Amino acid sequence: MFKKIAALSTAMLLLAGTGSTLAYNAQLKPYSDVKKDWATDSIYKLSVTGVVSGMGNGTFQGNDVLTREAFVKMLMAANPEQYESKSGTSMKLKDMQDAAYWSYDYVKHAYDQGLIQFMIKDRQFKPKNEITREEVAVLTGNLLLQQKTDAERKAWKDSGWKDEQSNHNFADANKINPNYLPELYYSSSLGIMVGDKTGAFRPNASLTRKEAASIIERVINERIKDQPLSGIGYYAIESFKQANQMSHLNDVKFGWSELSYTADGVASLDMKAGEYAVPSGWEAAIQIADQHNVQKELSIFAHNGKGQLSKFLTDLPAQQAFIQSVQSEMANNPYGFSGISIDFEGIKKESEQAAFVSFLRELKQSLNGFTFSVAVPPTNWYKGYDYKSIGAIADQVILMAYDYTHMESRLPSAPLPLVNETIQAALKVIPKEKLVLGISKQANQWITRPDGTRVSEQPSIKLVEERAAKSGSKVEFVTPYFLSKITFKDDRGSHEIWYENTQSIEHKIWLAKFYGLQGVSLWHMGNYTAADYEMLKQHTTKP
Repeated sequence: MFKKIAALSTAMLLLAGTGSTLAYNAQLKPYSDVKKDWATDSIYKLSVTGVVSGMGNGTFQGNDVLTREAFVKMLMAANPEQYESKSGTSMKLKDMQDAAYWSYDYVKHAYDQGLIQFMIKDRQFKPKNEITREEVAVLTGNLLLQQKTDAERKAWKDSGWKDEQSNHNFADANKINPNYLPELYYSSSLGIMVGDKTGAFRPNASLTRKEAASIIERVINERIKDQPLSGIGYYAIESFKQANQMSHLNDVKFGWSELSYTADGVASLDMKAGEYAVPSGWEAAIQIADQHNVQKELSIFAHNGKGQLSKFLTDLPAQQAFIQSVQSEMANNPYGFSGISIDFEGIKKESEQAAFVSFLRELKQSLNGFTFSVAVPPTNWYKGYDYKSIGAIADQVILMAYDYTHMESRLPSAPLPLVNETIQAALKVIPKEKLVLGISKQANQWITRPDGTRVSEQPSIKLVEERAAKSGSKVEFVTPYFLSKITFKDDRGSHEIWYENTQSIEHKIWLAKFYGLQGVSLWHMGNYTAADYEMLKQHTTKP
């Protein structure tokens, strides 16, 4: 999965021109007025997904109070499925009649779901009024109650809220509108809206933008906590030491084959030579996979070095020979593979899309019931991947949302805003039920030498983890990238390492659950630590 990144980095350099990463629309720079505190991560996570945005001039203005329409917008954007629902009903509000107004659609969707009717008086929503804590509690409580069954909602509204009130009564409970108590206490019971240090709820107090960000993240976390998510591993390159971690996974792609294209009209599936050959003792890995009821696919790798893959896609006899070779191998299939996974990388030209799609279609049709997955890169730089057509052909699409590495700007492999941007692009044409977020555990290192020159390296995970544990290393978790950063100095110069650790991987998993994707994939299994797998287990669903 993006094993050879030199070509990618070069492509990015050429397209970025002077080294700027402004080709991306994502929020890659920190807000100038957001300092590290209890709301920082929430602000940046919601900025990543577009639930909140800055106020211009690089600021967030987190201490500004929030209006009703602004909070409703955030709440709807934080729940994509609810927001995507359509209804033909009319609000008939005196102060919300312009369908072109920026908040109209958000307010309309909230109205359709019965969330804001309690705020409407005399057919007016008063969108520019400051929203109160009491209103926020009712909105969030109502939204989350809708996820419960009719019986569960009735039980809560009849008596459940009274138990919560008895256990956690607020010091100023007499100031809360009695009509709002069931929804407000439901929000409180989930830790969405809680009292202050004095035990007061302050129902009529306004809400700041930073408070809203923290509350909305809690709502999202409650919504996605039981979101099913598959764990998928790539077993390749010294992965046997982590083979038993298949117990955490639903699906494993065994990287034991490559496209061999040696001459015009001559191509085959190579499982015997090269970095991705079947290893000796392969039986042990297959036995472990079977023991844990893991679906097994054969991953077939090819890279467009020297344009060989581009040439292959114009060579129909070679494609037919390759397809026949795959059919033969799968007919023999001592490994018990249930399908194949195509990982063809480096297709740069938009004009190559049709040929690649045609090849995939022919290959899929030849498989006679075997499953078929396809790995695709972000299309910012590689235009040869037609997401829509590939999504229609494949049973599963693995989105390799990484290797954005850029030398001049020191952009690391997978900042969370760019991962999100790639997911959003894919979801426009690929059903979320088919889409898997690819995560690559890797590190990017920049060394500024004593003479001022700068070089980059891609150190092994083992060396990075050893370096992080040494004295003199400063380790910090940095937003808005949501990556671990290690800095230190030695006789080679000043070092900066961006690294995927358990915390950064968990944020990517959070993103996959936010969008309701099928799963997350790990390139490659051998790089991940026991802590990574334990965290993965907490978030994924295994039958």
